[in-house]
Amino acid sequence: MSEWRVRTVAVVANWVVTTTILFLLPAIAWAVDEKTQTSDPEFGGQILTLTEPSKAEFKTDDPRFRDNENGTVTDIQEKLVWEQMDSYQSLKQWLNWNDAQHYIRKMNESEFGGASNWRLPTREELKSLYDESKSVPWNYYWTKNEVHIDPIFGNSNCCYWSVEEVSEEMAWGFNFIRGKAYPSMKGGIQKSLTVIRAVRDLKGSEKVSLK
Repeated sequence: MSEWRVRTVAVVANWVVTTTILFLLPAIAWAVDEKTQTSDPEFGGQILTLTEPSKAEFKTDDPRFRDNENGTVTDIQEKLVWEQMDSYQSLKQWLNWNDAQHYIRKMNESEFGGASNWRLPTREELKSLYDESKSVPWNYYWTKNEVHIDPIFGNSNCCYWSVEEVSEEMAWGFNFIRGKAYPSMKGGIQKSLTVIRAVRDLKGSEKVSLK
């Protein structure tokens, strides 16, 4: 295949990925009161709520979740430990699925949160965090949306990679606005609105129970 055709296919594939994710977003609110929004100067002001929140915003009234105060959150119900800030909150950039593998490897090498068994979550594990009764504002360009996740995770992103593959070229993501999984190109453009929130299983010595 010629270099021109390869580039053309790549451009079309990336357009399809971005369009698919944006299609999953709920109805666009066209009238945005800019005075009430915050902006991220690193991204020209277009990403309005994904700046790093203050520590005070990482709070919850749900006894299911426990802030470990080391950058991790224990989900007592599911017996999992989650990365509290997603990769966008930490890096201010989107990650494709291939980049996510490197991100996880670095977390384990540095023993983030005192552990080295971090991994990408499954679709079901991501779905377990989705809760329509909870919401965090998520604004992107002119859209106003609600991400349905516990506020202990701060101003979270909308879309996350899972470990599960669709094919050699594609993997499953999960949308926290719609509460649905979707297929996406593994090596798609980084501005695909998709990031990761790493997870690990509780160690035997960490077993806890709901009170």
